[in-house]
Amino acid sequence: MMSLLLMMALLLPLLGVMPIGGDMRRSRVVALGFALATFGVSAVLVACAPRGGEPFAVTDWAWFGDRSTLDIRWSVGLDGLSLWLFALTALLVIVAVLVSWDAIREQTTLYYRLLMILETGLLGVFVARDVVLFYVFFEFTLIPLFFVIGIWGSDQRRPAAVKFFLYTLAGSVLTLLGLLSLVIWTFYHPVSGQAAGRLTFSIPELTRSLQDHPMDLNVQLWVFGALFAGFAIKAPLFPLHTWLPLAHVEAPAAGSVLLAGVLLKVGVYGFARFNLPMLPEAAFMLMPWLLGVALVGILYGALVALAQQDLKRLIAYSSVSHMGFCMLGLFAMNRLSVAGSVLQMVNHGLATGGLFAVVGMLYERYHTRQMADLGGLARRMPWLAMFAMVLTLSSIGVPGLNGFVGEFLILAGTLERCWAAALHGHATYYHAVGVLGVLGVVLGAWYLLNMYRRVFFGPLHEPEPRETSARDLSPREIGCFVPLVVLIVWIGVQPGFFLDRIGMEPRETKQGKQQASFRLDRDAGIENHPIALDSIKPQ
Repeated sequence: MMSLLLMMALLLPLLGVMPIGGDMRRSRVVALGFALATFGVSAVLVACAPRGGEPFAVTDWAWFGDRSTLDIRWSVGLDGLSLWLFALTALLVIVAVLVSWDAIREQTTLYYRLLMILETGLLGVFVARDVVLFYVFFEFTLIPLFFVIGIWGSDQRRPAAVKFFLYTLAGSVLTLLGLLSLVIWTFYHPVSGQAAGRLTFSIPELTRSLQDHPMDLNVQLWVFGALFAGFAIKAPLFPLHTWLPLAHVEAPAAGSVLLAGVLLKVGVYGFARFNLPMLPEAAFMLMPWLLGVALVGILYGALVALAQQDLKRLIAYSSVSHMGFCMLGLFAMNRLSVAGSVLQMVNHGLATGGLFAVVGMLYERYHTRQMADLGGLARRMPWLAMFAMVLTLSSIGVPGLNGFVGEFLILAGTLERCWAAALHGHATYYHAVGVLGVLGVVLGAWYLLNMYRRVFFGPLHEPEPRETSARDLSPREIGCFVPLVVLIVWIGVQPGFFLDRIGMEPRETKQGKQQASFRLDRDAGIENHPIALDSIKPQ
């Protein structure tokens, strides 16, 4: 039953492409209906998800038959790593449709069809359990977003769309080579029970094989680098982030919501799904460098955001900083930090996706995104000011809201790695990483609270002509924010519900010591290799 529901959720947006048509009203109503239906099915899947992050709702069909040498499968399923990202995608597509309601008036049929196609691609990335299927969905997301930015974006939309496409495509080619390297290695080093002479593309089988027969360290480093290229651009990690600010600034509001809320998570997801469990020795060896890159992204994104006057550009650079936090937690490689990283991806999607929706609504009213042109808007739009306040406080990690939980887990795990378990010979470096990571939180509060103060407090200041400037949020626009705020508060006051389904539990290692392991996929056997990597020795 669960597998059928997952297939429904994955294919519903694609089925919605054909009924979308006619005038603007029909197109947006049909798109909203299919987006709501997809979210409804995903909500049922979340409600039925088992604790501990175990895989469920799995569908597995061999494309070329079970006896074929080429073992490529239609294999989809959910686990602790993908569950909340899947649900987040379904929710933010609803927000994207609602925020586009009046903003998109040209070629609406094509626009909403592209949104539905994009949703299918994003959902597919998080449920794929086959390398070929994962890569198809991974690349598939580029096409609709390229056209959304290039057709409905701002003045520099075409250069932004081309830069976005070329950056991500170039990295994806190297990622494909890395994934094929994993498949070929497994072909020559099959696990017990796996048929010899068969090229398997199954992600669980590849993970088991690479844990039983790990690659040589030098080979791991090369493959890690190939995978790093594509995933780091998607994340985006400094200095491969330069496509992001331009794409955000030029994209329509819905494009920014989905770009920040979901697409950036695909890179972090790739690291967690492939790099860490399949290439653990390389990850361990590169840990100091990876932590340093993540830290530079945190501080660089925050400092550049402080200097911005354009609201969209400020939030875009804040995404560079916040995604740096997600990568910092992942690369610290212990129980608390990795679980916090996964949860923080969801938190960032809710808060930053909502902030981009706020900017889109302001632009729709005032046709400007410059903070110097706006001020005291809480007097004109108290509802928008209230929702913007919750989203801002969530983004800076105020206790009681979701951002605090994710950042606390990331920083606690990172400090544990950097102080209590720092590697011999790198203690000073690790201590500096831990301290400077905390500084990123302070800088985040600085630029976001300053933005909120300048736009919503102080003397009333509106650009001329004011047109519809006095209008507060409509019921439709309030509907964009209500589910986001509910989840922000829910995660903040009851994080256990979400962490239980991500999957955190202690286990006994071969040395007899209890260590924390983060179970990404029980079928893949990842629990047999602690993500903490404390037992791995450098070679």
